Amino acid sequence: MNLEKYDLNFDDDHFTFRFISDGPRGKIQKIVVFTELVGTDNYYNLSFGDWNEFTQKLDDTIISNNLDTPKILSTVAFVAESFLAKRPGAVIFAAGNSAARNRLYRISIAKHLAEINSRFVVRGSCNKKWQSFKKGVSYDAFLLFHK
Repeated sequence: MNLEKYDLNFDDDHFTFRFISDGPRGKIQKIVVFTELVGTDNYYNLSFGDWNEFTQKLDDTIISNNLDTPKILSTVAFVAESFLAKRPGAVIFAAGNSAARNRLYRISIAKHLAEINSRFVVRGSCNKKWQSFKKGVSYDAFLLFHK
């Protein structure tokens, strides 16, 4: 996607990505981390949130409200695309920590669905069943992988 995004820093194996959200609430460090799901082959959980300096951990419960959500989501989408480019056959699993976050992700995916579908398969989990992503359906988790 050709959307505005933040500059990234990443580790050598492309499992951890960091960037700075810049808005009216200041500069906030964001982090995206991929971890392989236990008992799977090539399935990775995408965790995303603010970096907590005190705990030295990712915190996905914070609502930063830095008024840059579209830029943050396009950065996370770019991170997912970069991760998959380095790992052919990988599948990304993502789920928000609340219905509101899943709704935000669903709306963003739906807005860019034609472009996403040109290169990737996106699926949503509804009532514990995976299906091809459809606009207007509430999902509690998402899968993304190359066609």
